[in-house]
Amino acid sequence: MMTRGDSLEKNIVLEGKTYHLTFEDDFKGNDIDPSKWERCPEMKRQDIGGYWQDSMTEVHDGNLWLWAKIDSDGVPRSGAVRSKGIFEQAYGYFEARMMFPRTTGFWGAFWMMCGDVGKVDGSGVSGAEIDIIETGRCVTKGVNHAVHWDGYGDDHQAVSSGFVDPELYSGWHNYGLLWKHDEYVFFVDGIEKWRTTGGGVCEKPGYLKLTTEFGTWAEPLVPEELPDCLRVAWVRVYAE
Repeated sequence: MMTRGDSLEKNIVLEGKTYHLTFEDDFKGNDIDPSKWERCPEMKRQDIGGYWQDSMTEVHDGNLWLWAKIDSDGVPRSGAVRSKGIFEQAYGYFEARMMFPRTTGFWGAFWMMCGDVGKVDGSGVSGAEIDIIETGRCVTKGVNHAVHWDGYGDDHQAVSSGFVDPELYSGWHNYGLLWKHDEYVFFVDGIEKWRTTGGGVCEKPGYLKLTTEFGTWAEPLVPEELPDCLRVAWVRVYAE
């Protein structure tokens, strides 16, 4: 278990190795910092017709707010940001402090797109989607870690680990990934939850994503519970 607090540290020690800060954002401005983030393209997501929409992403009160609502046209809309082409890193420690949404059928995620995820070569070494944390199983108060590779078609492969913890759907919690050269290690509030080498460990840099969306993977949507949001207090990245 790691016992660090929430104060910003320039250097941290994990598993006997020292890591230095390479990226941080505490969302103190009035909008996302363009030197760190961009809004994800406005596009259709998942299987129930939801869309990412720029106006669903806000920054105020020291937090990033990724909103979700049903628009006047009946279409679900939600917010998302990414660091593609702005900040990308292979290996290290990646952590975010977040407050989960609670709406059934709507979920939030902190994840990475690394290398060429669409390359089909039987391994995740050349590219992987790393889901540091995903909500979505709101009915059971469950969460999920996962690694995906070999694209998203017939050759798609993945490993995942989920567990139930109702406390994670109340208040603020920290979610981290230690991306080592030989394995991925996932943490919740400094406590190790899962280690995996599934698919092989990616060797290519990845960019960060903080997103919200809708889909039957996360249980049938309950529109009456909207609007809702994923809140992010800060994001920090370290390199060995």
